[in-house]
Amino acid sequence: MDDRPGLPTRLFHRWLLRYVPVAALILLASAVLGYGLGSQVPAAWLQNPGTTGESPFVPAEITTLSLTVNNLGALLVMALGAVSLGTMTVLSLVLNGLLVGVVVGIALKQVSPVVVAALIVPHGLVEIPALLIVAAVGLRFGWHTIQYIRGRADELVTGQDIREAGWLLGTAAVLIVIAAYIEANLTVEIASQFTDADLSGLTA
Repeated sequence: MDDRPGLPTRLFHRWLLRYVPVAALILLASAVLGYGLGSQVPAAWLQNPGTTGESPFVPAEITTLSLTVNNLGALLVMALGAVSLGTMTVLSLVLNGLLVGVVVGIALKQVSPVVVAALIVPHGLVEIPALLIVAAVGLRFGWHTIQYIRGRADELVTGQDIREAGWLLGTAAVLIVIAAYIEANLTVEIASQFTDADLSGLTA
């Protein structure tokens, strides 16, 4: 009989339990800093093409496909922490956190906190876990590489590591597609229930 723990248990204990909290802390601290910066940025920066300016934060056309491609690209960069001693993962977390904080800071100048939450929470509840899962993969591989270089690990990477990382990255990719659909098709409709304002320029 195989007494090894099941795949979900292994993924949780080997990849998520230790590294997701670290990634979440980096993301949160960066978002707080970004919020402080965003409060100093003109609200007009959030306007979409076709209004009085272009948003530097979002694709020109908001669709499930464009958001999926954009976000999968960002997660790919984050996953490069696996081959950069975790540095690309940390940098990506910081940049994503800063972006979220800046956008929230700007949006709060235009609409209420309830509307801002409605614009972020529906897809964020799916997208942020995907981001943290990929960050955990990058951080774990990065830390394990450091341990190997220091002579504290016998192997740089194992077949089990690759298989488990594949499951996690695949799960994150599925979550990104779901989040992109919600953001492109449902976010503004949900947020519009809480305001009469035009939210077309606040889809970041």
